[in-house]
Amino acid sequence: MSQPYSTTIEVIDAGPGKWKTARVNIFAGVDDAARKIGSYERNHAGWCDSTFAPFARDGRWYALYSPNYTATRIMELPSCKDIGGEEPHTNGFCPVDYYVPHDHPAVVQAGAGGHFGFVSGCIWGDDSSWKIQFIDLSDAPRGVLTRKETFGYVAMPLKSSRLAECISMDEYSREYPRAELTVSMVFDLAEGSRVDPFA
Repeated sequence: MSQPYSTTIEVIDAGPGKWKTARVNIFAGVDDAARKIGSYERNHAGWCDSTFAPFARDGRWYALYSPNYTATRIMELPSCKDIGGEEPHTNGFCPVDYYVPHDHPAVVQAGAGGHFGFVSGCIWGDDSSWKIQFIDLSDAPRGVLTRKETFGYVAMPLKSSRLAECISMDEYSREYPRAELTVSMVFDLAEGSRVDPFA
């Protein structure tokens, strides 16, 4: 399924001693004929290009997006209307990238396109690696998402640039709903044990 939405980013200087913010402009189309259909303000200028992730579900389009750097929300497209999601929280999970395999052939074949996704990010002030978490989108049309630490503490490899590069859905099926994750794990060779990043 082709991607009918694209974005451009305008970084806004908020003044001395303040974070830069951003305006994310949303377009229907991905080429020179793309037409602007809306925009939203993000309170942190970082990761704007990877925190807007359109996905299809039952013939309609939505997007995971992050207008506040500590929360994930759901947008209805093409109206660009916010329909629900997480509320900002001081110690919230800060998303830096999303992956919704809505158009992966195995996921579509299983009838699960747009029913789940993944997010990478961190709790502000932790070890700053990008942890991978699961997002239940089964109620996305009603503006409901549930983020889960399904995999425990697993982080993206440091050299990976996008979350989608770390997740394979090739073995997914209705009977065996499996994802293969490529993650970073550090071991102490003398002790023969995994290193606790918070120890």
